[in-house]
Amino acid sequence: MELLLARLGHPEEGLAVVQVAGTHGKSSVVAFLEAVFACAGLRVGVCASPDFADPAEALRFQGRPVPPSVVTALLSAALEPWEDFLFGPGKPTVYEALTAVALAHFARSQADVVLVEATTESRWDPTNFLRPRLSLLTRVEAGARTRTLAWEAACLARPGIPLLTTALEDEAVEALARGCRRSGAALVLVDPHDVELLELKWEKAVWRSRSDPFELGPFETHVAGAYQGANLSLVLAALAELFGGLPITREAIREGLLKARLPGRFEVVHARPWVVMDAAQDLAAAQALLDSLERLPPFSGRRSLLLAHLQEPLGAEMEAVLRPAFQETTRVPPGELPLRFPYVLRGLAANDFLLILGPPSALREVRDVLGSPP
Repeated sequence: MELLLARLGHPEEGLAVVQVAGTHGKSSVVAFLEAVFACAGLRVGVCASPDFADPAEALRFQGRPVPPSVVTALLSAALEPWEDFLFGPGKPTVYEALTAVALAHFARSQADVVLVEATTESRWDPTNFLRPRLSLLTRVEAGARTRTLAWEAACLARPGIPLLTTALEDEAVEALARGCRRSGAALVLVDPHDVELLELKWEKAVWRSRSDPFELGPFETHVAGAYQGANLSLVLAALAELFGGLPITREAIREGLLKARLPGRFEVVHARPWVVMDAAQDLAAAQALLDSLERLPPFSGRRSLLLAHLQEPLGAEMEAVLRPAFQETTRVPPGELPLRFPYVLRGLAANDFLLILGPPSALREVRDVLGSPP
């Protein structure tokens, strides 16, 4: 990373960076912050996790993908002569190369703020060389790996930089506190229940912050899902930390939270029959979906579940958790999800409900099918 950045003129110097890590909720937190900053009139760059068919799609500036020609030109400047990188143990990963060129593009475009997603294995994350304005840690995966993942995330701590987190499990807090003491970072524990869901509709959700640092009162988001409460709690806490350093207003916060879009996160993609897509791929996320389903307006139709998972055993466990909420459940391989979806949709009545769960790549293909003429 040091060599890549040196070839690009050390673009990371002078950039105002907000780093987001965790196992659940990173994309949601980034989407909310990106929308708020944009509504405040700031030039915003985003370097998301490269889980797209084309990893360059993970790079955005001003809400639009960075042009492929720009990415190609910057990659050439960073990697040529190719022999220095394509052989031996010093070969950069795709994620490392894209992170470097994204920072170069954002610096040249005079970005006011940059949002970067760290990987789950944060100890080896290519963004570890940064000195961010703020580090945010969403929920850490519960279970046997909690302590290990929290220790990894604690490696993101920087001297004098606030590390805000909603990961309040005992194992996580212990590891984070130890890491922050070692590095001299300021650990800030954020109540994941600070933002509570008042009402969940098909078109939007209505929320309220108990602490309400910006005196918003009830506010709305088009990003639904009861599980977004913890992410919104972290977003408001981050904005409170940044308030004063960036020109953020109450109106920009309210407008940005409403405008934020996050494909594949309890996303309503069809009305009457109602079709919702979500990228839930573990048991905790499946349980969180049940809470959202219970909060939806009552309807008289049939509930169906179409589930795809890369790991067959875990997919079966998720189906078992969700089965009580549905009259019909179907589990298919991810590659068959876009093929099966049209047939399932044709069999639905106007008042029926279909929940589609699958990895992001499969959901993108379903969205393409849905956008095609019948």
